[in-house]
Amino acid sequence: MGTYTREIQIAGLNRWYCGYISVDAVNTVNDTTSRITVTAALEDKYAAQYGTHYDVIVNGVTYRSRDVLLNNYGNWATRDAVTFTVDVGRGASGWNCSVQIHVYGKTYNNYYGSAGGDAWATEYAWIPQRGYSQPHPPRNPKLARVSDTSHKITWNVDYTGMDGAYPWAGVYVDRRTDDGSWVNIADVSWDVTNYTDNSTKPGHKYEYRLCAHGPGGNSTHVSCGTAYTTPSAPSRVEAVKAGATEVTLRVYGAWTYAAAWDIQRSTDGGSTWSSITASTEGEDPAWLDLHDKAAPAGTVVYRVRAKRGSLASSWVKSNSVTTITPPLAPKVTASSVVPTGTAASVAWVPNHQDGSAQTAAQIEFSGPETITKSYTTAKSASVALAKGNWKARVRTKGLHADWGAWSGYVAIVVSDYPQCWVASPATDGILIDQVPLTVSVAASDETGIAQATLSLAEVGGAVVATADVTSLQPVQFGSYATIKNGIDYMLTLVVVGGSGLSKTATRRFRTHWAEPATPVVTVSYGDDLTCHVKVENGVSAYNVEETTLIGPMTYDEDNNELPMFGTITCDGHELVLGSESKCESFIVERIYDGDSSTLASGLLDAQETIDRVPPLNADMKYRATGTAANGTSAYAEIDAKLLASCMALNFGQDASTLIKMELDAGYSTSAARSYKSYHFADGGENGGLPMSYPLDECDLATSASCLFRRDGHDAFRRAMKSQWQGWWRGLAGERAFGAMTFSESLKAPGLWSASVKIEHDVFEEPNNA
Repeated sequence: MGTYTREIQIAGLNRWYCGYISVDAVNTVNDTTSRITVTAALEDKYAAQYGTHYDVIVNGVTYRSRDVLLNNYGNWATRDAVTFTVDVGRGASGWNCSVQIHVYGKTYNNYYGSAGGDAWATEYAWIPQRGYSQPHPPRNPKLARVSDTSHKITWNVDYTGMDGAYPWAGVYVDRRTDDGSWVNIADVSWDVTNYTDNSTKPGHKYEYRLCAHGPGGNSTHVSCGTAYTTPSAPSRVEAVKAGATEVTLRVYGAWTYAAAWDIQRSTDGGSTWSSITASTEGEDPAWLDLHDKAAPAGTVVYRVRAKRGSLASSWVKSNSVTTITPPLAPKVTASSVVPTGTAASVAWVPNHQDGSAQTAAQIEFSGPETITKSYTTAKSASVALAKGNWKARVRTKGLHADWGAWSGYVAIVVSDYPQCWVASPATDGILIDQVPLTVSVAASDETGIAQATLSLAEVGGAVVATADVTSLQPVQFGSYATIKNGIDYMLTLVVVGGSGLSKTATRRFRTHWAEPATPVVTVSYGDDLTCHVKVENGVSAYNVEETTLIGPMTYDEDNNELPMFGTITCDGHELVLGSESKCESFIVERIYDGDSSTLASGLLDAQETIDRVPPLNADMKYRATGTAANGTSAYAEIDAKLLASCMALNFGQDASTLIKMELDAGYSTSAARSYKSYHFADGGENGGLPMSYPLDECDLATSASCLFRRDGHDAFRRAMKSQWQGWWRGLAGERAFGAMTFSESLKAPGLWSASVKIEHDVFEEPNNA
């Protein structure tokens, strides 16, 4: 059936014509083309000798254009029918292609048939969606393990649009577990290029594949690879002794996909482990056998874990097994020196590699004679030996029938104690009235004297002096500063014989002598920032002024006592007070910050010494020690503090040149300690940083500055020209001695800015002679 246009009247008469169009067929040429068969014609009625025209139009394009002379003199009849084909494209979806005929009158041989205008008729041809080929599979699929429960798959696309031959509708993701059947786990959209599987579990093998699907069907499958999760641990590991030095590890529930097995062995019950290599021949399908063919003697325990690449299961520990072997040599200790008449002690620690307990032991003594002693489970013994040089060794037995190896020998010396005594002072409690004290000792030993040491200590107190008296020659102890008056002392002699035995002898004595009068010390302070220390003999004689006793005595506030010095003698029933001796010379020391420095020695009564560089604004003491003609001594101390509002620079051998740094003074000190740094090959563990070690070296430097007016400027300029080292004193007791660097600049008219840098040397006191 076709479609007709409306009927068109010719010249107002009963003459007519119309167009006819039909789609006869739509056939497929290929995936992208369809072929339409079209028939078109004119029909007329009583229209002889009249002209007309028609166009056949397919999808907007005119394919036929005809001029027709109408010759019908009767009823409707067909004129000029034409049939032809047209190829059109198939697209991403089906569509209706329009097929039209357009008719209208036209002069033809002077006959014009257009009384009624023109007319159209339209048919539609359904053009199906284009055909598609089998899709291409995804390209470059990759599988990455994220964790035991997550694996990520990525791929590249390889598709066309719906207007192409290879469109995708989506991608199927398939998985199979432990070599089982493939299961589809996801269908993702055509434009997605990754998928994460969050449903995996430890202890499995997983394989993945991809398949694209679309209107052309399904692509071939492409493999993404295989992933393994953390191996499953064995259900049980059984250790079975297979020989004297062989143990078979029977692994039950061995993970099917293990690529290797880690095996560790312990000989101390699992406290420490060492890795071993085992062979795997002779497995049964129900288990896996691992063979340790070099098992050590003794009790051993193993642990095993499955491995696949960097993944490993947890360890599973086996039972322990024991290999029976003769013992190794025990470790033996003994008394190295034993006094005659005393039993020698020997102890040993069995070394049974098979872990069995000691069932027997033997000790062999070799010396003046050979003695063998046997024991069962004892691990020590005491044996009386004759005097002489001995050596002993031990062997043990365990479960094995054979004795173990003998130990090495240990030496034992049986000897008498050495004899020793303090020959002088000869008796305990003797009174010593002068120092130094000469001490004589005596000692004897048939094995010789290896060492002799003599020490002097206050009774119940610390040791004040020691001496080596191995030569047994007399030695002298102390001075009046070391050995104090009125104190109980103990001499201790320790003698070690050639045998190693030692003996101790002691001697007690007490000191008593007449001390000289306590010196009198006075301190005065100079404007030149010095301290003048004067020393005089103290009161040495007793006098009575009216009812007052005056003499060498003090008041002890702590004990509420009045110590009296000098001599006290009896004259019948009366006490007679005598005079103290006087000091002939004095030594003066400065005590500061735990150190003492000698300022002068050999001073006479009422003489003074000058301390040129005392610390400023710091607490200190001056001590004067006087010595009498009989060698005894006495001392006195006085507190001192030199107050100052300026820093000081001193120059010259005796530090007698002084520059005061008063105006706007300031200073700073820096310290730098030497060290050596090393870079170690630690595999980057410490980030490539070095480790440093001190070199026991220190550099100190002090920078001091102030402002000078003209007089100070002149003195500073003279020092710059003539001095290279000197002393610097700060405002809080700091002192330094060393090389100096000077600098000075004009600050303002009549005012100069000056600075000095001191590189600290070991501190030296100035020459005070």
